[in-house]
Amino acid sequence: MAQVMLATRNDELRAYLAEKLKKCGHAVTRVADLDAALTILGEAAYDMLLTTVDMSKPEELDFARAAQEIDPEMRIMFITGFSAVAVKKPDEDRIDDVLFGEPVHLIRLPEAVERLVAA
Repeated sequence: MAQVMLATRNDELRAYLAEKLKKCGHAVTRVADLDAALTILGEAAYDMLLTTVDMSKPEELDFARAAQEIDPEMRIMFITGFSAVAVKKPDEDRIDDVLFGEPVHLIRLPEAVERLVAA
């Protein structure tokens, strides 16, 4: 299964998602501090970064951009209050659809993670 970096400031969401992903066999590193997450990403390889994004907090998008620079091969998936979205890499033609409807159904997230890592 996948090595997943779960970086979000939301303690409850981080705990819930980590438990769900671990039950599916993924190795999960949970991080609350985005600066610490970048340090960890520079020290170890991850298949996927799963993070929250709030459009009113541009530092979250800056974090994702910095993470992509550290490891251009790593997949990134954002979770917002309304959906989960995988980011298409510039050199890829397409990516499997992992956009959930509003509101996001977190029970489907492990399935979306598996599809994205396999893409």
